[in-house]
Amino acid sequence: MKEINALIEGFRNFKLEYTLDEKGKYRELAEYGPHSKILMIACCDSRADPAIITNSEAGDLMVIRNIANLVPPYEPNNSFQETQAALEFAVSYLAVEHVIVMGHSRCGGIRSLLTRLIDDADAILPLDKWTSVAEPAAKKVLVSMEGASLDEKSCACSREALKASLTNLRSYPWIADREQKEKLKIHGWYFNLADGDLQSYEESSGQFETLF
Repeated sequence: MKEINALIEGFRNFKLEYTLDEKGKYRELAEYGPHSKILMIACCDSRADPAIITNSEAGDLMVIRNIANLVPPYEPNNSFQETQAALEFAVSYLAVEHVIVMGHSRCGGIRSLLTRLIDDADAILPLDKWTSVAEPAAKKVLVSMEGASLDEKSCACSREALKASLTNLRSYPWIADREQKEKLKIHGWYFNLADGDLQSYEESSGQFETLF
């Protein structure tokens, strides 16, 4: 129960800061709704919480979290509607000005994808079907890094999957339209768990460069 009690204590502190203080931070958010201009697509991994990593407060970010921070290509009739619906809401209704896909090292979802491909197993279970979105990236890494360790392949695949997600974002008509009109900017970030570095993928050079 100590883990649950810690959450309850955390909520008590949250309530003191956001709803009971004189400034009424959360009251304003509740009254006027979300105002974030940034959408962050991040992994479900508890070690890569985008709000914690960026020291954001309530209302600063709209966040989509899924296994391996994947963006499936735009297909109106496919089975991955949850992420597509959230993208549509953020871009078309909230008019966010930035979309950031944030990958991270040592991703369990990416590792499970690589392990399945190495074992030559079919995508049958829900996790396998979801991560199959990144299969082309994983197969590229398996061919180019044949002698590398699984950890090295996983980190390389996380970067390749991130780049694929940026490409997939532009297959959504409402995203491509706003980017073309310079009302939306797309970013790729990569968080290295081992050293705490945050990198940005520079599409012009095809390289990851350290932000901080």
